[in-house]
Amino acid sequence: MDMSLNKEAKGQNRGFEESVALVKSELSKDGKTLDLTAAYLKEYGAKDIANMDFLEDLQTLELGTNMMGAKGVKYIAQSKYLVNLKSLNLFYNSIGNEGIKYLAVSDNLLSLTSLTLSDNNITDEGAKYIAKFLPLFTNLSRLDMRLNKIKDEGKNALLEAAKIIELKQLLLDKVEGFQVKTSGHL
Repeated sequence: MDMSLNKEAKGQNRGFEESVALVKSELSKDGKTLDLTAAYLKEYGAKDIANMDFLEDLQTLELGTNMMGAKGVKYIAQSKYLVNLKSLNLFYNSIGNEGIKYLAVSDNLLSLTSLTLSDNNITDEGAKYIAKFLPLFTNLSRLDMRLNKIKDEGKNALLEAAKIIELKQLLLDKVEGFQVKTSGHL
């Protein structure tokens, strides 16, 4: 039995109206920040968010720990309403290399200054893929790729691409990469 269209089967049992209510309850008063960390939106919740026209002014979107997978990220990356995002946090969403491909080729996310993709089962393949398209993200100053499965080949590709766009902060793991000085402990 194919349950791919069944929202319950994907773990998202909210209807669109319920998703709108959730988003509006977590949206900042100025409409520029939305934090839905650990709301367990999954694939269909991401699709709902991608289709909310009232999010056109959104600049910061926190979607960590929502288990949206590659298909959920595809909706976010292709959303015509999320084109003003400056910061996108997709920590721990199991997007893998397939999800990276949707992000890397997205014309809608080119205004990003910060992108967090940590703990998403990304391997060298995904790292090399995003590195290939990184020069298109001319506004990007921070890329967090920690806690993935990236080895030397992927790290080297990211480090080379980071030089091209003069990335200020590239986080690869606890000891490698480079970053601007911070006032706290790393």
